[in-house]
Amino acid sequence: MRITVLALGSRGDVYPLTALAAELARHGHEVRVGASMNLVDLPRQLGLDVVPVGWNQQSMMQTERGREWVTKSTLDSFLQITIEAYRDYGRRFGDEAIEITAGTEAIVCAVVSEQWAATLAEAYDVPLIAYDLTPSRPNDVVPHPLVALDPLPTAAANRATYLHYTRRAWRYRRDLMFAFRRQLGLPAMPPPPKRLRRPLELQGYSPTLVPGLTWDAYRPIVGDLRLTPDDLDRAGMSTLDPELAEWLSAGEPPALLTFGSTHVADPAAMMAGIGRVCRSLRVRALVATGWGLAGVAPSTSAELRVVPYVDYDLVLPHCAMVVHHGSASITAAGVRAGIPTMVCSSYADQPFWGRQLERLGAGVHVRFTDLSEDVLRSGMSRLTTAALRRRAAQLGEQMRAEPHGTLVAADEVDKYLAG
Repeated sequence: MRITVLALGSRGDVYPLTALAAELARHGHEVRVGASMNLVDLPRQLGLDVVPVGWNQQSMMQTERGREWVTKSTLDSFLQITIEAYRDYGRRFGDEAIEITAGTEAIVCAVVSEQWAATLAEAYDVPLIAYDLTPSRPNDVVPHPLVALDPLPTAAANRATYLHYTRRAWRYRRDLMFAFRRQLGLPAMPPPPKRLRRPLELQGYSPTLVPGLTWDAYRPIVGDLRLTPDDLDRAGMSTLDPELAEWLSAGEPPALLTFGSTHVADPAAMMAGIGRVCRSLRVRALVATGWGLAGVAPSTSAELRVVPYVDYDLVLPHCAMVVHHGSASITAAGVRAGIPTMVCSSYADQPFWGRQLERLGAGVHVRFTDLSEDVLRSGMSRLTTAALRRRAAQLGEQMRAEPHGTLVAADEVDKYLAG
């Protein structure tokens, strides 16, 4: 079957869908990937048909408005800046999405592109497969991550947060979606869901991390999507870099610190603070600069190593703790490794994962805007406590017993498409 995968956003959005695309291709499907223009390398390494589409989210987030976006703590302010970005890039992406989905028989997407993907699936009358990095559909257990961080007193209250989010988000998106629907020859307003083909909505997180959720067959919990061992081999990512492996084995397990796509206003000061904190705690530090610390040059000393990126599943089993921004992928990898986590969250699903790890007793959560040297020292010190370490190890054992999320997801897609 001809399948188009719309993979937009940061690395945490694009890489899970790349993993699924590669597995679907191995199942015999003809897969085309539309990926953010600065993140096409991995799909190409895996031999996928990939087309650069949409916006460069790294460049967008490094603008003044983009830096403001990740500090917003209210739903309306977050949605306002989101829709400004969509207005700048959304019309162009709509044209590109129409072009690359021509002749497709199914569309796969994540939340960043779901509005366009759902409209295209309606126009073409083809199946839609959505991938949720975090609970994003009405349920009794957890509220919408952008509306409330902690479970509300009743199931009805938790469910109501999803209706609230949908209504608020539609206010900001409707003009853009009206225009896209007209472009496709559709009525301005979408029909009621019961008149459309029901999508498959893959729940891409571990039941260990969000216990108590139950869904029907159209919302299977598959676990986080990551490269399979075969694809890690194909991408040259199945073993540790020899120099990094030597550094890791030369001393006590380090703390891994990364802020991913989060903009760091003063990288030099951040690195100096990390160095002082880790020395005071007598912990070695491995820093992955990602986008947020992209200006910091790689370096190595006995106590501190700086690298651009690491494969979390390869590196974290060699670490004592992890400090990160709260993306779904590194959150899952840290828990799977059985080590305690400090989340310094900015926006989107990051605060949800930080609070969730606190509720599970395996982590510490702070907002990135509140991060200081003292806050970092206090949080990392808490990660050394016996209770947190025991709980993290217990959750890690549970997660490692789960099947590989990418394999489960691909099987669910095949079952859905065959139905």
